[in-house]
Amino acid sequence: MRNVKVLSCKRIAVTGALGGIGKKVISELSALGAQVVAIDLLDQASGEKQLSELHLENVQYISADLTAEEEIKSLIDNLNEQDFPDALVALAGVVVSGNLIEQNVSDIKKVIDVNLTSQIILSQNFLKQWSAKNIAGNIVFVSSWVDHVPWPGITPYTTSKAGLVALCRGIAREYATKGIRSNLVSPGIVDVGMAAKQWREEDDYRARAKRAIPLGRLQQPEEVAGAISFLLSPAAEYMTGSNLLIDGGASLYPMDPEEI
Repeated sequence: MRNVKVLSCKRIAVTGALGGIGKKVISELSALGAQVVAIDLLDQASGEKQLSELHLENVQYISADLTAEEEIKSLIDNLNEQDFPDALVALAGVVVSGNLIEQNVSDIKKVIDVNLTSQIILSQNFLKQWSAKNIAGNIVFVSSWVDHVPWPGITPYTTSKAGLVALCRGIAREYATKGIRSNLVSPGIVDVGMAAKQWREEDDYRARAKRAIPLGRLQQPEEVAGAISFLLSPAAEYMTGSNLLIDGGASLYPMDPEEI
């Protein structure tokens, strides 16, 4: 698929666009010919600078805090000044680690607000625009393999991702008659951020992670990007309400807490 401009007619908004996975996603979508709106928390100048360093075609940056309702409204107004996107990749997310009784209320609220509440409100705003403009929109939510496999130490995160599955399927069911589709990608343990650092620097973590992943390696962010681009492509036009699980087999036999 990567050698063909299969997304040349698409305008795609991507949240969390300047994170470790996000940069690979916008690079992939740009290479496939899409016009991309990269959305992230960085202020406008800093975001544009980071984006320029990627040397991508047809990608613009918009700064927005998706947990702030007024910033979502401003984002929608900004998008309406151009051709409104016909697809949304909802990638923005956050995780706080620790046993549940040790997590404070602000951390729990932050995880739910970023990973679920903001996704509901952002989706609602996109659905309003698509319905009013008669656009057969397409949402790809980025969940996680733990959306259906309880995993110790990140219970608020797993809860938020399970809620994301319900959100995706609810949208798919409710808006199918308008030609609007909604699917999820559920990655495994991706080679970015803290997981990548621990894999390379902590022998114990690497040994535990290898036991947890039947394929024996971390997932590359390019593999997540490839799954997302598939769900945005014509090859997936008959898919809605689906959860594309790409976890290296990690969910096949969840480990006991003492093994983790």
